[in-house]
Amino acid sequence: MSTMTHEHTNACAGRHARIGMGKKVRRVAALGLAVGGAVLIGNGAFSSWTTTAEVNSGGLSTASGTPTLVDTNGGQFVTAVSNLLPGDYFYRYVDVRNDGTLTSTFTGSVGVTGDLAGQIAVDAASCTATWTTVNGVSTCSGTTAGIGSGTPALNSPVAINHGSLAPGAGATQHVRYKFTFSSAAPASLQGKNGSISLSVSNALVGGSDRTGG
Repeated sequence: MSTMTHEHTNACAGRHARIGMGKKVRRVAALGLAVGGAVLIGNGAFSSWTTTAEVNSGGLSTASGTPTLVDTNGGQFVTAVSNLLPGDYFYRYVDVRNDGTLTSTFTGSVGVTGDLAGQIAVDAASCTATWTTVNGVSTCSGTTAGIGSGTPALNSPVAINHGSLAPGAGATQHVRYKFTFSSAAPASLQGKNGSISLSVSNALVGGSDRTGG
């Protein structure tokens, strides 16, 4: 009995040893896969590179349009005219200047309000030089051009075509306005009042290729 028990014990011990070694082998194999997997994941992360290049544009700015009216007779444009009679006339002188950043087209508007609307005609002319007035007579030493005429009615001004003006004082347009009180004005206008309004606007048109700046 003791001999069989000893052999049985040795056999069991051998099986347990083999089973234990198998478990150890499997554990080692599993550990090896886990480490190998970690290495594969690591290689995947470091095989990807991301780089970025960046450049900024130069400064961007929008254009501006700034028409300017300058009374060239020391404020005479706003000076009142009294005792008008049919057929009387008077002159006013204004410089139109482009104080913006781009060449643009300028349009003027002359209106008459009050009881004299429809009774005062306007005739506008430009001069390439400054108008000069001697003894009440205005002359242009350069070239003159008519830029608009008509009789403004109430809420219906006369358009003045100032044309295209480049920026800067060198492109200033010298304008003379002649206002004439209608020779056919009715007697019912005696003692009546009115006023003249003058404005200039310009239009900047986009849609140009500005690739070059």
